[in-house]
Amino acid sequence: MITFTQWYKKHHGYMPFPWQKKLATLISNNKRPKELFIPTGAGKTAIIDVWMWAHSQGIKVPTRLFYIIDRRILVDSVSEYAESLIAKDDNNTINVIRLRGGQTEDQAWLMNPQTPTIIVCTVDQLGSRLLFRGYGVSNNVSPIHAGLVGNDAFLVLDEAHISTPLLQTLNAIERFRVQETQPLWILPMTATPTKVEDALCLSDDDFAHPVLHQRLYANKNAILEKASPANFVRSMVDAAKWVRKEHSAAVIGIICNTAKDARQIFNKLDSSRKTLLTGRIRQSEKDQQISTLLPHITSGSRSLSREPIYVVATQTIEVGADLDFDAIITQNAPIDALRQRFGRLDRLGELGESVAVIIHKDLGKDDECYVYGKKLLKATWLWLEKIKSGTGKCKTVNFGIMAMDQSIKKLAPPEREPIQTPELTPYILRKLRQTQPVIPVDIAPFLHGDVVENATVSVVWRADLYDHPAEHWADIVNVVSPVLAEAMPCPLYDIKRWLKDKMVIVNNTLISAKTIKAGDIVVIPSEYGGYDNWGWEPTSTTPVLDVGNQYTKVIRLINCSENDDIKAILNQLNITHITSPVSEIYRAGLLVRDANKRVKDKAVHLSEHLTQCSEVAAKLSHNDPDIIASVENHDIGKNDLRFQRMLGATSISLAKSGHRSLVARNQALKFCGLPKGWRHELNSAALLPPETSNLIRYLVATHHGYARTILPYIGHEDLWDKLDGESWGGMTKSLNEQYGIWGLAYKEALVRLSDWVQSKKEQDNA
Repeated sequence: MITFTQWYKKHHGYMPFPWQKKLATLISNNKRPKELFIPTGAGKTAIIDVWMWAHSQGIKVPTRLFYIIDRRILVDSVSEYAESLIAKDDNNTINVIRLRGGQTEDQAWLMNPQTPTIIVCTVDQLGSRLLFRGYGVSNNVSPIHAGLVGNDAFLVLDEAHISTPLLQTLNAIERFRVQETQPLWILPMTATPTKVEDALCLSDDDFAHPVLHQRLYANKNAILEKASPANFVRSMVDAAKWVRKEHSAAVIGIICNTAKDARQIFNKLDSSRKTLLTGRIRQSEKDQQISTLLPHITSGSRSLSREPIYVVATQTIEVGADLDFDAIITQNAPIDALRQRFGRLDRLGELGESVAVIIHKDLGKDDECYVYGKKLLKATWLWLEKIKSGTGKCKTVNFGIMAMDQSIKKLAPPEREPIQTPELTPYILRKLRQTQPVIPVDIAPFLHGDVVENATVSVVWRADLYDHPAEHWADIVNVVSPVLAEAMPCPLYDIKRWLKDKMVIVNNTLISAKTIKAGDIVVIPSEYGGYDNWGWEPTSTTPVLDVGNQYTKVIRLINCSENDDIKAILNQLNITHITSPVSEIYRAGLLVRDANKRVKDKAVHLSEHLTQCSEVAAKLSHNDPDIIASVENHDIGKNDLRFQRMLGATSISLAKSGHRSLVARNQALKFCGLPKGWRHELNSAALLPPETSNLIRYLVATHHGYARTILPYIGHEDLWDKLDGESWGGMTKSLNEQYGIWGLAYKEALVRLSDWVQSKKEQDNA
C-alpha cells in the first residue's frame, strides 16, 4: 500500500499540504470531518486526490464522488483537474463526467454504476436529480438518477456558504435515510470561517508551510471609494486605468454585483484587450472564451510574461475559479463575497504586495438593489471604513487572508440574513417520489431558498420558429427537443421583465412569458435577440445564432418547401439512403433521420434476454437475491400471445423484434389485439407466484418507471384485481418507509440498469 503522500507526489511532483494529509488519514480510518474550512488558494480541490487515492488502495469510500459547485462556468476547470490526475495512472478505470443536462450528456455513470466515477455538476443538476425532478431528465428516468445520487455517493459541496439552502436540504435527506445501507457522505467545503464542530481547518503545521505561508500572509491593500449610481460605471473604469498606470498591473479583474453593470463597464472600456465573464452565457461561447483566456490569467501564468488585459466579471468568479489577478477593482459586497473576490488577487502570494480598489455605489432610497440589498451593503461599507488603517488619505483595508482574519476578530462584520429554505417534510417527499404521473412541485426553494434572484430559467434560441405561426412552434421544437447544453441560465425576474407578454415554448407548450416558472427551459425565436458573443445582452435586437445542432445529432431539418425536389435535397446530405419511410413532409421542410443514429435491432429471444440480464444484475447488485429475482422475471409478461404477435414471433418467444420500420411497428401494435396503454411489465408482475414478496413485485412492475405510486388502470382492467390495484398505493408507501425513498429508488435503478446494459450489448452486437 502506498501512502497518500507518495501518491500525491507521484501525481503532482511535490508534497501535499499538512491538512491534505490529515484528511487522507481520516478517510483511511473510516472517518471524515463535518466540514472543510480551508482558505482560497490552499488546495481544496485535493478532496478529489484523497478520494482517488482511497479507491486505488482499496479503502472503503463511496463509488461516486459528486463535486458540486454553484457556478456553471467552473464545472470544466474542476473536471479538467480530475482528468489530469487520471491521465497520470496507466491502469486507472475512474470516469469523469460533467453534468450539464441534455441528450448529449455522457451516460457512463448511469450504465456503469459500480465503476468509480467523479461527477462534476452544479447545484441545480445535483439537487434536481436528488429530488426526483432532474432538470433535463425525463420523468420515467428520474428515479434512476435519484437512486444513484442518493446512494453510494460522496457529495462534496464547494463554497457551501453560498449554497446553504441545498446544504440544508441535503442534511434533511440524510436524516430521512437512517434505515438505508448504501453510504451517502456529505462534505461542505468553504473558505469562509465556520462555526461547525468537527470541521477540518488549517493547523500550525499548515501556517508554517513555506508555500502556504506565502499565500496566507500576502498583503492585499484595498483603497475605498464612493460613487453615485450615475458615476459608478465611470468610477470603475477610471480605477482600472489608474492601477494599470500607477502600479503596472497587467491582468486586472473588474468585478461587479450585477451582469448589467458588468456589461456597461465592459462596453465603456476602450481597450481591445478585454473580456467579459458572467454566468449568463451558453456553453458554446463559454468554451470559446475559456480556451483562449484562461491560460493567460490562471495561477502560475505570471511567469509567462502576461499581456495586459481587463477581465470584467460578476460574482461568477468568486467560487473555485483558479484565476490570479495582478490587481482588482470590485464593487462593494458582503464580506464573505469580498473575501472570495480577493482570493483571486495574487492567489499564490507571488507578488507579496498587491493593490485593489473597492467602490461603493451610494444608492438613494428609491434605487433598487436586487443583489445583496442596500442595508447589508451600507453596513459592510461602514464596517470597512472602521477597520481601514494607515495615515491621511492613504488608509487602506488589508484583504490578505491572515490580515483579514485579525480584523474580523477585532470587530465582527455584518452578516447576510439567513436564506429561508422550506422544510423538506414527509408530505413533500411523498409528492416528489411520484414521478409518473408527476405531481408538480417547485423544487427551486429547496436548492436556492426564497431569494428572488436565485430563481433561474434556461433560455434556448431557435432559428426555425419566427417564420411560422406561433401555434406551430411547439411541433417544430418537438422535432429536436431543447437541451441544457444549448441554453443560457438567467434569473427568472430578468427574463420575465425582458420578454414581458411575448409567446414562448415551455415543455412543448405555447405560453405567455408572464407564466414562466423557475427551472423552466424556455425556447424563443432567434429574432427576439437578447444575446451576443459575450452572453446575455437584453438590449440587442440582432438575431441570435442557433447552436442546437452542436448538441443534438439525432435528426436534422432541411429548409425547403413542399414542392422542392426530394432527390436534390437528399443529395445535400452525407448519406446514401433514407433509413426509414417518410410518411409526410413537415411544413418547415423535409425531416430525415440521421443514418449514423439509426437503431440496429435484431430479434432477441426472451429466455436468453432474461438469463443474460440476470447475470448483469448479479454483478451490479453484488448478488442481491431480490434484485436478481426481479430481473429474472422483469419481462415474463412479454409472453402474452398478443405481445408476441406484435413482435412477429413464431415458435420462440421474443424479447425484441428484428429490425422493422417505425410504420411497420405501429401497424403491428394496432392489429395485435392489445388494448391501448397496455404495459408488459404490469403483466409480468401479475404473473409472479402469490408468495412473491411485495418488493420483487414492485421492482418488476416499475422497471420502465410506471406504477411507482399508482397502478395504471386504463388498458389493464384484467390485471387490476390480480395486482390488487386498490391496495397498490399503500403497498408502495410501506416499501418506501421500509427501505427509504432513495433506498428503494436505488434498487429500482439496479433492476432497470441491468436491463439497459444488456439491451445495449444486444444492440451493439446487432
